[in-house]
Amino acid sequence: MRRIELRSGGERTVNVFADNCIVNRILDLEESRPDENWEEDRKYLMKLRYGPVASGKIKLFINPSVVSQVEATPDPERRKELMAVAEQFKFIEFNMTIFPFSFPAHFLSTTQKAEIQKLCMQHPALARDEKILADAAFNERIEVLLTTDRDLVGQGAQLGKVRIMLPKQLWDYYTIDG
Repeated sequence: MRRIELRSGGERTVNVFADNCIVNRILDLEESRPDENWEEDRKYLMKLRYGPVASGKIKLFINPSVVSQVEATPDPERRKELMAVAEQFKFIEFNMTIFPFSFPAHFLSTTQKAEIQKLCMQHPALARDEKILADAAFNERIEVLLTTDRDLVGQGAQLGKVRIMLPKQLWDYYTIDG
């Protein structure tokens, strides 16, 4: 397993694609719940938030599909809070599946589309996140897809060149100095 060391001098930034579950969890970091997975995610998201994310060693990315999911949140108060989280963390939008924000544009190849469709067939619940998975997995700038979906992480933990990780795994995977 490749290990990247992050030094306090800011020599290296790790680009992490956050799925919608992560955006939701970040909003609720101050809550405590009687759920072991929730508490683990909460603990490590807080460590990431106040450590490498705050220092710029880890940069969080989302695509417009995540923003669309947030905008579709039925509860207006919750929707407003989720949008504030996205703005607070300065998530950077980009995508390969809807409209490219950078040119020259790179769209998914037939092989890449097939790989995503195969994963979604194996895990039907992922079909709604097909664009998010594609944008994370096949963008040259992204190294990690951060999720709370333990089923997805348990399936080999890699899509394309991108490692799929839970918050604890991201914290443990990288050596954070400083």
